[in-house]
Amino acid sequence: MGVYLVISLFQRDGDDLVNMLQLEDSDLQFFRETLNVLDEDPLLYGEYQINTEANEKIYQRYGFKLDLEKYDCFAGYKSS
Repeated sequence: MGVYLVISLFQRDGDDLVNMLQLEDSDLQFFRETLNVLDEDPLLYGEYQINTEANEKIYQRYGFKLDLEKYDCFAGYKSS
């Protein structure tokens, strides 16, 4: 059992869940700062929308960019 960052991609027109990406090696503090997570959620168990600025920071750190024109993307930690 582990805890992983999950990025959910929803179709912008229709709100259907299209895909979920799981990052096994993620930096909690990086994502807390990048997604402007409040102190009330120190372990990032809520779902936080990835905006253009956050998308660029994720790209610089992890090497992938999400298509925010096509998808609404959210990130949060989940246990498996």
